Amino acid sequence: MADRIYTVQECPFDDLQHVAIVITLLRERERQQHVGILHKDESTNEVRMLHLAWHHQLKNSRPKASYAWIAPPIPGRRARQVAAFCRKVCRANPAGIPYAFSAASDCFDAETGSFLTGPHRYGLTCASFVLGVFHMVGVPLIQYGTWPASRNGDIEWQQQIIAQLKEDGASPEHLQAVESEVGAVRYRPEEVAGAGIAESLPVAFAEAEPLADMVLRKLRAENLYT
Repeated sequence: MADRIYTVQECPFDDLQHVAIVITLLRERERQQHVGILHKDESTNEVRMLHLAWHHQLKNSRPKASYAWIAPPIPGRRARQVAAFCRKVCRANPAGIPYAFSAASDCFDAETGSFLTGPHRYGLTCASFVLGVFHMVGVPLIQYGTWPASRNGDIEWQQQIIAQLKEDGASPEHLQAVESEVGAVRYRPEEVAGAGIAESLPVAFAEAEPLADMVLRKLRAENLYT
């Protein structure tokens, strides 16, 4: 299965058929990864990377060579739908999407692609953003209920995110909302990418965990840092 994790040298982004998951190591944050979605517009053959870079920073840019990419095992028709939904999400959220720890399921309007805020939905992480996009097209990547809560390091990571949001000027209302989510299940970027390597979807945590380790080994071996 490891041969389905590609670097740009092994398989150029332009070889993408429809959609893929992209992932990189973050140079400035030890043991932190960033994940997004690679999608191709069939009308132009242009390949772009859609990702939630940070609080209200939804980006749709040319992917960098420092990312590895994985095409998940979904039928071509579904893959086209995911790619089309990526473009819809990009158009529908010009002000970006808030950064928080809310659930990934049913977080987008299926018709418009708008992010759905609500009484218990405050924002997404880069990983839950990817999960949410695939989920809304009927291709859930993981079995949410199998993910453990409050794993070692998760709450500390969430507290670091809150501190960074505060430093970057997030509103007091948003900070209060995100603080209420501390302890929520964390879906790590490498686990989301690892799900794309599996033979079938959705993937349970017990299967995703070793696949995530496989992803991290590949990134480190290829020195893929952003």
